[in-house]
Amino acid sequence: MQRYAAAVICLFLSTTTVAPLACAVDKLRVSYASVTGNTAGITYIAQHAGLFEKQGLDVELILITGGPASISALLNADVDLDMRAPVAALQAMAHGVKLIFLLSQSNTLEYDVVTRPEIKDIKQLKGKKVGIIRFGGISELMVRYLFQKLGLDADKDIAIIQVGQARFVAMEKGAIDATVLASAESAYAKRNGFRVLDMPTLPFFGSTIVAAPAVAAKRADVMARYMKGYLDGVRFFLNEPERSRQYLADLLRTKDRDMIDLAYKNHPQHQMGRKPIRT
Repeated sequence: MQRYAAAVICLFLSTTTVAPLACAVDKLRVSYASVTGNTAGITYIAQHAGLFEKQGLDVELILITGGPASISALLNADVDLDMRAPVAALQAMAHGVKLIFLLSQSNTLEYDVVTRPEIKDIKQLKGKKVGIIRFGGISELMVRYLFQKLGLDADKDIAIIQVGQARFVAMEKGAIDATVLASAESAYAKRNGFRVLDMPTLPFFGSTIVAAPAVAAKRADVMARYMKGYLDGVRFFLNEPERSRQYLADLLRTKDRDMIDLAYKNHPQHQMGRKPIRT
C-alpha cells in the first residue's frame, strides 16, 4: 500500500508545476564478461527498452573482463550481479566461496569448433594446434568439453596453445589450426572463409547470472523485479526483432548489418523459446 501511495505522489508531482522531485528507484549494478550478444544481450535490451525502469530499477551495466575479477567484485559488493559463463563461479564455489545462480541464459552449448578452411572433419585435427584465449578460462574449458564429446582427448590428441584474443589472426597466419568461438562469432568467422565443423547439440549450463547469497537475501525484492524485467526483455527480444537488432548494434559497437543479424539470429533464446526453463 505504501509503495502504491508513493507511486501516486510521484505521478501527481510530475504533472504539476512544482519543481520535479526525483522518485526513488533501486540501483542495481550488473557486471558482464564481454560485449557478445549471448552474454549481455537480453539485459542490455531490457535496460535500453526501459523495461527495468518500469520495475523501479536503475540498472548499471559494468564490463569486467576475467572471471576472478568478477568474483572479487561480487564478494566485495562492488556489483550486485554478474553475467558470464559459470566457470569462475564454479571454481570459486569448489574452494568454499558461497554463490548462487539466479538463472542460466542458455541450456545448450553456445560454442563451435572453427578451423582453417582446409580442415573438413574433426578427425583431421588430431595432432593439430588449437588456440585458446588463456589457460584456466572459458575457452580452455570449451576446447576440453567439445573435443571430449567429439571423440578426441585434449591432452593427447591436440596441442592447446594460448594465443590471447587474436585467434582469427593466429589461424590466418597458421599459428593455430582451430579454436572454439561463441555462436555469433563462429557465424562471422564462416562468412570470412573459416570453416565451422558440424556438431551435435550438447546440453550445457551457460551464460549464467550469479549473486552473493547475502546480497540476494538482503535485496530479494530487487532481485525479483530484475527477473521480471529480464523476462520482459526476453519477450521484447522475440517480439521486436528490429528494435532488438538496434540495441545489439549499440552493444556490439558495430554498424555491420550482417554481424548484427548474425548476433540476433544465433542468440540461444531462439532455441529456448518464450518459457523460462527451471534448472
